Amino acid sequence: MHLLVKGTRQPLSGEVLVPNSKYHAHRALILASLAEGTSVVRGLSDARHVQYTVGLLRGLGTRIEVDGDAFVVHGGPYRPRRSAVSAGSSGTTLYFMIGLASLAERPVSVTGQKYFKRRPVGPLLDALRGMGVELDSADDCPPIHVRNKRPTGGHVRIAGTLSQWISGLILLAPFATGPTVIEVEGELNEQPYLELTVAMMRQFGLAVTVSGDWRRFEIEGGQRAAPADLTMPPDIGSAAFGIAAAALHPSDVLLRGMNKLHGSPADHPEAHFLDIAQSMGIPMELDEAGRGVRIRHDGVDLKGVEVDCREVPDMLPILSTLGTFAQGETVFRHVAHTRLKESDRAAAMLQLNSMGAELELDGETLRVNGGDKRLVGARLSSFNDHRVLMSLAVAASRASGCSTLTYPNAYRISYPTFLESMNTLGIPMSVEGGRRSAHKPGAQPDVSRPDEAAKHTLPELVARRAESDPEGTALVDVRASGSTTLTWSALHERSEHIASLLLRLGVQPGEAVAFQLPNRAEFTAIALACLRVRALCCPIMPIFREREAAFTLRRSGARVLLLPDEFRGRRHAAEIAALVAEGTTDTGKLEHVVVLPRESGPAEMPPTAGAADRLHWHDWESALAGTPVDREGLAARVPGPQDLTQLLFTSGTTGEPKGVLQRSEALTRAVSMEIRHLGLTGADTIWIPSPLAHQTGFLYGMWLALVLGVPQIVQAEWHTELALQSLREHRATFVQAATPFLMDLVRAVEDGERAPQDLRIFVATGATVPRGLAERAGRVLGTTVLGAFGSTETCLAALAAPGDEPAQRWGTDGRALAGVRLRVTDDSGTELPPGTEGNYEIRTPTLFDGYLERPDLTAEAMTPDGWYRTGDLATIDASGFLRITGRVKDVINRGGEKIPVAEVEQLLHEHPAVADVAVVAMPDERLGERACAFVVLEDGQELGFEETQKYLDSHQVAKQYWPERLEILAGGLPRNEVGKIQKFVLREKARGLRPQRAEGTSK
Repeated sequence: MHLLVKGTRQPLSGEVLVPNSKYHAHRALILASLAEGTSVVRGLSDARHVQYTVGLLRGLGTRIEVDGDAFVVHGGPYRPRRSAVSAGSSGTTLYFMIGLASLAERPVSVTGQKYFKRRPVGPLLDALRGMGVELDSADDCPPIHVRNKRPTGGHVRIAGTLSQWISGLILLAPFATGPTVIEVEGELNEQPYLELTVAMMRQFGLAVTVSGDWRRFEIEGGQRAAPADLTMPPDIGSAAFGIAAAALHPSDVLLRGMNKLHGSPADHPEAHFLDIAQSMGIPMELDEAGRGVRIRHDGVDLKGVEVDCREVPDMLPILSTLGTFAQGETVFRHVAHTRLKESDRAAAMLQLNSMGAELELDGETLRVNGGDKRLVGARLSSFNDHRVLMSLAVAASRASGCSTLTYPNAYRISYPTFLESMNTLGIPMSVEGGRRSAHKPGAQPDVSRPDEAAKHTLPELVARRAESDPEGTALVDVRASGSTTLTWSALHERSEHIASLLLRLGVQPGEAVAFQLPNRAEFTAIALACLRVRALCCPIMPIFREREAAFTLRRSGARVLLLPDEFRGRRHAAEIAALVAEGTTDTGKLEHVVVLPRESGPAEMPPTAGAADRLHWHDWESALAGTPVDREGLAARVPGPQDLTQLLFTSGTTGEPKGVLQRSEALTRAVSMEIRHLGLTGADTIWIPSPLAHQTGFLYGMWLALVLGVPQIVQAEWHTELALQSLREHRATFVQAATPFLMDLVRAVEDGERAPQDLRIFVATGATVPRGLAERAGRVLGTTVLGAFGSTETCLAALAAPGDEPAQRWGTDGRALAGVRLRVTDDSGTELPPGTEGNYEIRTPTLFDGYLERPDLTAEAMTPDGWYRTGDLATIDASGFLRITGRVKDVINRGGEKIPVAEVEQLLHEHPAVADVAVVAMPDERLGERACAFVVLEDGQELGFEETQKYLDSHQVAKQYWPERLEILAGGLPRNEVGKIQKFVLREKARGLRPQRAEGTSK
């Protein structure tokens, strides 16, 4: 589902009712619940967050009735109806009520939705403990277990980052047994919200003494709240969206319920927005007859302004929209705390750049270069943030064409009538169910539900898509010579045709089919064909040479191999023909080789093919032309979710690669978990620069796009300019790839290339994302960078989310996906406390089926209690965020591609000049790590860097695996007392080294 906004050039007219203030409602309801007697809170609010406050108070035993447009609250002692109460997704409710729960007559736990169960509130809990509240939490996150003991008061200090935490302390203090002093440390944000809290408390008869700078609060204990009869004022925060919409279009709009053009924080904490709006030139006037504020004009030139976001922190999104259309520059200062809200709001509004705006985020300052902007519709993300959703929707109303936004119902959190109001004024907005109805024949199941998605196979999902959306774009094959597009019907028909060819070649259920192909349309079609005949997909990386390819063929037992006649200067088919003709390398059971052409036309058969008598060679086009679709044969091969569908060989760390087996249901469940975690929808487009033969591209590119039913953009050769062109042209929104791809894109845009318009999420895998790169990516690409951890054996296990704090998004490897458990243990298997480094282990429903024909290695990879041993060292903090700190296995991570160190070392050991060798990681700015070989020479021998490369080349080792520096050690390798090489010493030596060129020589 998504919110669809159609741009309009028509004048706006009509009137809408401004909802009542949810800020006042939260405080009034809570204070009324503490006042013995009956209070009336007039001005009913339908905001979801207010309803969460009502629900939590009712859970504590407070009787709250609805009478017309008023809440009638019967206050008194809290007598909890159950042992736990929930604040839902309302941070205000949660932070206000943790301390107040101590006034209940029995212990109670305060919790919230999953979002809060990973958001630590340690500073608030520490301050509450300082006031005598007895509580505990496993990780400083909800649920918080609060004992029924009245606080004693005391002298506490708390940072001024979030006003809600300070308000929570102020609200509790009058009910302590003794006096309380609260001092605010550091920068004070959101002072107007504190002013509202104090003003509301005074209306309930509670005394609070405040210093002139609002940094010290003195509150006597033993006070009693008195019932009150209050009327909630209009919500200026909600009115802001109507005001902004009316400002961006010729309008005659009345906002009913507003009775002021100015106000103080006691009236509303966002009252200063009205002053800012008027200073920007929005013509507002009181309409006494209409009892509201009217905005009437035939077009207005808005002016850029400077805003201190500490005064109006929640107004940044909508003011960013206004600034986009204002003349000159609009500057927002002190935006740091706006990045800690429901989402990183400053970064989220950078999506306006994808529509044609010019915003730049620099530290704590957001600059908007306004003017006569001609915005175009775009695919946008709301990050499930109500203010971001509504602000981008208002901006989209001035864009040409249509825009879509994710989490379309987020507006209900604070402004339930937003859609109705915008449509009333003349802005077309609607919540759409995706690209097609969920109920029409051939439509897809709900793939955001892992249990449901896992029941279906890829061939089934593609067949459904071909029926329900035959002409929709399924795949775009991007090449320098031009792009080729496949529709869903064409992809389905092509995969059925290839499946029939596989049947003709005798492929049996459970048999591996090997294919060594770059990112081309044929890869996806062949993969689907393998699944269709219940065979195993066994992709081989295009960079692999004869040695690695022969190993895969031998171990997999594949009888059929599909590969190109040539790619990037290498003659793949000729290499295989030569191997077989020479008879020196075992290629297992290989019988059939299907050769695909470079671009079009017949493939060029290798000249030595005739000598390879035992192989049957097939030209791709001819083979397909001579194979009719075998409907009867295909009908007898119906794939199921339990089928083994993938055989992928990992980079070896113990002497040789291991064949990882995965089932269909596990792979589909894995991508469904990511779809749900990130809120991906049918409006997304998946861009795939990672090799499809690697798990990142195969699963979180191709498989993800097919399950989600959206276009996938594949690119065989990495050219940054072509990549940016394809991102812009095809409006890709999501990519999961290694950090070097991100670095290249950022550098190209900084060097003058045009940025992509729609890329909103970049999941960086394979290496930690440098902080500076993540911030630059947000600024120049308008994308949110997310850290993650996964493996071929487990699929993605940890992933950050757009709503996480910036340092958690890209400074960690994410947190556990739903259904996944992570732990860190010592060498004896004992789980370690948060923040302690140890062995990183995973328990997941997407675990592999085992290593091919190696039950011993499978058993070795698992703990006795069923957890997968990753071989990595890690820490997991109190909030559940993972950080990989090292590797137990000596694998070098070169731009997301793991180098099999043990295998390279073994080959180098066999060189006659080498007495001893160790290969370790050498830090690299672009790729993260490169390989450095430390070598001890035999007496009297010499070895140069260029000679080392030629030696590895002669053994058909992929170039990406070659050490990129050679260091000769005269005194031997550093070893410990039992003879093990101390690689940490070598890694330290390599820290300041740089790659060598081929002509360099070391002695």
